[in-house]
Amino acid sequence: MASFDEKALGLLTEFERFTREQQSELLKRLLLKCQPLQLRVLYAELKPLLAIDFASNLPKEVTHRILSYLPAKELCRVTRCNSLWRDRANHNPIWHKLCQLRGWEKFGENQPLSLDNSTVYTIDRPTSPSCKTPPPAFSTGMLQPPTCRWKTIYIRAYYLQKNWETGNYTIAPILRGHREPINDIACNGRVLVSAGSDNCARVWDIKEARCTHVLDTPHTDSVRCVQLVPPKCVTGCADGVVRIFNVNTGACIRNVCIWNANSGKLLQTLRGHTDEIEFLVMRKSYVISTSWDESIRLWDTTSGTCSLTLRGHSEVAYCCQFDDEKVVTGGGDNLIMVWSAHTGECTATLSGHTGEVYCLAFNDEIIASGSADSSVRIWSFRGVCLFTLEEHIGVVRCLHLSGDRLVSGGDRKKIAVWNTKSGKLLNVVHRNPTLLHKLWADETKLITASPEKPGTITIINYW
Repeated sequence: MASFDEKALGLLTEFERFTREQQSELLKRLLLKCQPLQLRVLYAELKPLLAIDFASNLPKEVTHRILSYLPAKELCRVTRCNSLWRDRANHNPIWHKLCQLRGWEKFGENQPLSLDNSTVYTIDRPTSPSCKTPPPAFSTGMLQPPTCRWKTIYIRAYYLQKNWETGNYTIAPILRGHREPINDIACNGRVLVSAGSDNCARVWDIKEARCTHVLDTPHTDSVRCVQLVPPKCVTGCADGVVRIFNVNTGACIRNVCIWNANSGKLLQTLRGHTDEIEFLVMRKSYVISTSWDESIRLWDTTSGTCSLTLRGHSEVAYCCQFDDEKVVTGGGDNLIMVWSAHTGECTATLSGHTGEVYCLAFNDEIIASGSADSSVRIWSFRGVCLFTLEEHIGVVRCLHLSGDRLVSGGDRKKIAVWNTKSGKLLNVVHRNPTLLHKLWADETKLITASPEKPGTITIINYW
């Protein structure tokens, strides 16, 4: 009788004579005859043969190139395979590219999403209804090696975007100090200056939520407006005087028309309007002013000359924004007008609002406008109304546009966050504690000022 070895050798000899298809069919039939324990033994023998890790066999550069074609979600799954794959996927250029695709490269410049910039208070803070936990404040130092810089930025920017989309925010302690309504605010993300009808301006530390200086001397009347360029701020007072203060010390540097902030010397006086000036905005060396004489004027502050006079509104223009190519104005005649910044020609007139246009914002793709008719409208530069956004009750007073995100503020304490690509309402800040007529926003927070007496300031943090 033949031994086991002889039988096995004969079986293998016959197996080799079969075609590829016959061999596969025979193996399938054999596996179906095996018991579970026999299959386990077979798997243990085959596992080392099948586990070919290309990451360990290819040069790093080739592996990085392969991984660079993956989206962020798949790349994160790769890191869960083993330490080698995590190391290969933890590559700065790969995540830098992903940040560029999402428009998050800006977060790598001034690092507004660092943990040091998270606003932390020593008392419990009110949160949004959807906020189960505070915005994430996590450390990557526990991982070895630590997560690369651009991956850290991507993760934090992703959480920040989700916070905006879902209404996940916290409210800082209300800033109190003004005895009268607040007329204007200016902020750079760290320092806030508020101008009040109580004859003073106040300087606030946002991170600590406290007033650092009261700029009450030598103001003799209501402070109507303020601009901030640290370490200086400029206030405009109803007593007709423009003053420059040092926000670090609270000292008045100059009682300062166009002035030299260093010397206090009068540089230019811009004359041309025949009625009260309603709105003023500056960019580089140019200033645009709107007036109750129904004109808009573009001034060159270097020469003191009026470069363009724009006429087309039948009432005063309440708001204006401009860049190097175009000027966009919104008026009491319910119209938005787009002008060439080079020729002064009106290139588009946007009609559709049924109330005065009090605020607007634009980027390279769209124009957003807010009106007394309680609506926000999104326009193309060709004059086509893309979306009519209806959520507010009363006048829409403030707009802030950042990428695809639009923040609108209006009466009834309501702040709405919209997606400009879809026209979808992302969320509403229902718990803004006060009325608002001024709004400042950056990538991580909203700051609102109240027209009530006494004036208060609310900081809403999304990070």
